[in-house]
Amino acid sequence: MISELANHLWQSTLFAVAVGLLTLMYRRNHASVRYWLWFSASVKFFIPFTVLMALGDRLEWASSAPQIATPAVSATLAQVSRPFVVDPGMAFVAVQGAPGGFDWFALAIFGVWASGTIAMTVVRFRTWRQIRAAVRASSPWTITSLPMPAGVAVRSTPGVMEPGVVGLWRPLLLVPSGIDDDLTPRQLAAVLTHELCHIKRRDNVTAAVHMIAEAAFWFHPLVWWIGSRLVDERERACDEEVVRTCGEPQTYAEGIVNVCRRYVGSPLTCVSGVSGSNVKNRIRDIMTNRAVANLSVAKKAVLAGVGTVAVVVPMLAQSVPLPSATEPRFEVASVKRATETSGKVRVGDQIWTSAGASFKPGGAFEAVNATLESIIRLAYGLREFETLGAPEWINTDRFDIQARGPQGAVESDGPRRLQSLLSERFALKAHRETRDRPIYALVLARANGSLGPRLRQSQVPSTSGLGNGQCTPPGPPGPFNMRLCGVTMAQFVARYLPMYTGRTIVDRTGLTGGFDLVLDFDTRSIPGVGPAGGLPPAPQAGEPAATDAVSIFTALEEQLGLKLEPQTAPAEVLVIDHVERPTPN
Repeated sequence: MISELANHLWQSTLFAVAVGLLTLMYRRNHASVRYWLWFSASVKFFIPFTVLMALGDRLEWASSAPQIATPAVSATLAQVSRPFVVDPGMAFVAVQGAPGGFDWFALAIFGVWASGTIAMTVVRFRTWRQIRAAVRASSPWTITSLPMPAGVAVRSTPGVMEPGVVGLWRPLLLVPSGIDDDLTPRQLAAVLTHELCHIKRRDNVTAAVHMIAEAAFWFHPLVWWIGSRLVDERERACDEEVVRTCGEPQTYAEGIVNVCRRYVGSPLTCVSGVSGSNVKNRIRDIMTNRAVANLSVAKKAVLAGVGTVAVVVPMLAQSVPLPSATEPRFEVASVKRATETSGKVRVGDQIWTSAGASFKPGGAFEAVNATLESIIRLAYGLREFETLGAPEWINTDRFDIQARGPQGAVESDGPRRLQSLLSERFALKAHRETRDRPIYALVLARANGSLGPRLRQSQVPSTSGLGNGQCTPPGPPGPFNMRLCGVTMAQFVARYLPMYTGRTIVDRTGLTGGFDLVLDFDTRSIPGVGPAGGLPPAPQAGEPAATDAVSIFTALEEQLGLKLEPQTAPAEVLVIDHVERPTPN
């Protein structure tokens, strides 16, 4: 979760920097163009790219879109846009009730953020109360020299508040009492035209959106910089409109100076006032009355292109495209639905049904009576709990596949050739994604840190971990046993335990070096989890368990002195976006 937030903040920061560079290109155009560019940078803080990626996964045109970049470029873009990837073995957020797994660091981070957000909310609430007090103390006011648009009420309020617009959906124009005595009719008309421009542009609504961003992301300095740019550009946009409409720059400038001299500038950031932004620079621009260029066709095209890229590219970025002509492929491949005789093998007087898939020498591949789910896992190097989003039939329908590699095929390219085959024959489209997933943490089970009777420090090199008879593991053999020599805890949780637990496991035992161990347990205690296929097949759930067979959880605690604690952590999974049953050969 923290890594995803860090990636979102990084992406929003890069987007804001890109917008800042883009505004330089439009510095001689209307201020409203730059305003909306900055506003898009503000809105980006509310929209993680992962939302657009998820949307793209659900759109047929995005899923079937052609490749937009080479794999190398795509990988580089992914690394740049998502640099904060937390190793599931290094960081986690404990599930409720997981003993000893409470993440105090995450709680502290949340507490600091919540305190800042609450403080910002309190400040905004006090501002809102000041506005309400000014409105309650006001009275209706009319000006004959400037017609008011329908639905816009004008009220006069005592005090020193400058002219300003309050309200989101039903805007109200507040003016200080006696302002018509301090400004000439033309000055007053120009100043109020500025306020009417704010109403026309709905500046209070967009300002409210950014104030929410400031409250939620108060810790990010770029959010405050964007806020200052928004105020500056919205005031300049209204100044341009006043000069264009009234055509009296000097009168308008004198009106602003008189307002600033007579009244105190409003500190209310949710009120669009005439004295906002840098008054000195605004007066200079008004008096200069420089020509403002309209958007050329080329600049409009740039804006349209940038907007399209910002929205469409994230939708396409995650989908795995169809392989190009340079992708490794099998020379010949036969894909058929498995028949009743597929995988039938006679062992003595009995006939067993085998199932499996494997790469063969010479770049070939063979699957017999294999489910598509197992073939996908083999192609992408995954375990069964590392895939999501697949239809149920990929776990039930079985296939026989015979594929021959091209001459001189490199065996290490087998998985890529199989991925190409899955894309071509099964229309498989998928993407990798990091999600919070249930995991287990392997910890010491005993308070004194002692080990179980079947776990002891090894005398063989810790790099082997093979259980190949180089040592004499402790304890007698069992009906379902795991006998390992010189295995490290990292190897134990990565290679051996996950196939029997159905989850990623991280080592939090603190044990170093190699160990010899024997683990006897009943694989049938976890239906559907365990090694797939083989001769003979694993006993079915419901069959009588072997004598003294226990679950792997009990076996770990009683025999090794270790324990599996349920937790959650960010983990990479393969999300299957689309897959179809193959067409006949």
